[in-house]
Amino acid sequence: MKQFLNINRLSILCQLSVSAALLLLAGTCMANARSSAGLDDQIFADRFAEDIDVLLPFINDEYQLPPYTLSAQLDWIIDELDASETTTLAEIQARFVPGFDQPGLVSFFNDNLRVNFPNARVIDLIGISPVRATFVIEGDNPNSDLGFVQLGVQYSGQELVTLFSVQPFFGSVQFPGDQNLTLTEAADRFQTLAASNSLFVGRINSDGQCESVISRSPDTARALGSIFKMWVIGTVGEHLNLGLSLPEDTINLVASELAAGGIINNEPLGTPFTVRDMAVMMMADSDNTSTDHLHELVGRSAIEQVVADYGIVETEQLLPFLNISEQFHVFSRFDLPTALSYVNGDLPFREQFLTNQIVPLGPSFPQSFPFFHESLLSTGTWSASATDICRTLAGMHALPRNSVGFEVVNQAMGYQAAQPNVRSEWQRVWYKGGGLSSGSTGQHVLTNAWLLQKDGESEPWVVVGLTNDSSGGIDIFEVNSVLSRILELVADLP
Repeated sequence: MKQFLNINRLSILCQLSVSAALLLLAGTCMANARSSAGLDDQIFADRFAEDIDVLLPFINDEYQLPPYTLSAQLDWIIDELDASETTTLAEIQARFVPGFDQPGLVSFFNDNLRVNFPNARVIDLIGISPVRATFVIEGDNPNSDLGFVQLGVQYSGQELVTLFSVQPFFGSVQFPGDQNLTLTEAADRFQTLAASNSLFVGRINSDGQCESVISRSPDTARALGSIFKMWVIGTVGEHLNLGLSLPEDTINLVASELAAGGIINNEPLGTPFTVRDMAVMMMADSDNTSTDHLHELVGRSAIEQVVADYGIVETEQLLPFLNISEQFHVFSRFDLPTALSYVNGDLPFREQFLTNQIVPLGPSFPQSFPFFHESLLSTGTWSASATDICRTLAGMHALPRNSVGFEVVNQAMGYQAAQPNVRSEWQRVWYKGGGLSSGSTGQHVLTNAWLLQKDGESEPWVVVGLTNDSSGGIDIFEVNSVLSRILELVADLP
């Protein structure tokens, strides 16, 4: 189980190398969206039962995949595990980058995968984007466990496979001791997992307000990691609804917006990405470079307006609204007294510091980093409360259903479930998580947020778990286990 969880975190947290340290930037409710288009449709969506158009339908025992090149590679892998197939070196060479041990892959398919997963089928599509997928497979070998698969491909060029991993999975991420917890017990258990935690479990009511069913310290600001990207995607939705861009407009990859930890940093400069694809990669993969390109597209002031419109209470560490590279510079480009002067300064000081000292540093990839301030991981970054995150989900959920902005937000938020056994319980699954960690002291910030909705229901559930510890050492396995139990219990609530 721990082996699976360690792999799974790569799909929800973004890895950033800082010399010997590792930095992971993984990720009043608004009753009315700012966009004026489709107001009647929005009111209907807010106040009446919704007939949900499932984003990843499971039809005839198969997921209907988005039209990505990655989807074609995923289909090929499944087809190749048919018991009658034999994988050849020529097939591997045509699909995998040369960096793989290609003869070894031939043996892996013929002597391992097909033996353990004959006639394999995808039984849980956890996450998918244009360049990454995580999913669970099952085969016809009764003596074999399930398989947890990671798949990655190039966005451009030959679109070859760059990441391929299959690990045994035993069907649940819950530890035995958590499997019989009540909701109250699980909430109490969650609070013991680190020094400074917050939990919100509740619903967004028909007026767009967040109503808690059970919570622990829900109004205390915590460090968020990559959950901050929800305000960027919310602004992208507004940007699209205002007609300022179209989903299929292209954004060229530029050096000035390359961010440390970006999974598309190896794509050639000038590669055109659609707004839609960057939005999905920013949320489903937590891709940092997509984030900084979209931050530049919509603009800092527009994001800050969305933060205000969503009714966020805890804004002290959100403004000015930094992109990935800018936040990364606070951690790693200034000595600690200078960095603290920014973190603890008032808003006018921080805005001037940003303009005069942070922005001129440019992108955070590729660069060397003279410092790494672990003490700032939970105190010097984007912060908000669990209730604020519910307000943010409510704000995006209020976008008009017939709008292009909602369409793109729904895809970006909905293509990642983060855990197995979630998508089968709900017709709408939105997720964003994040994290910050150091190679020397481990995880300092680990955050998760879901919006979950069943067909015919107008009031979606929200589960937000924010885990902070200034000394590090948060156990991702324990957090995922307890949150999995909470998600399981919420699915059975009326």
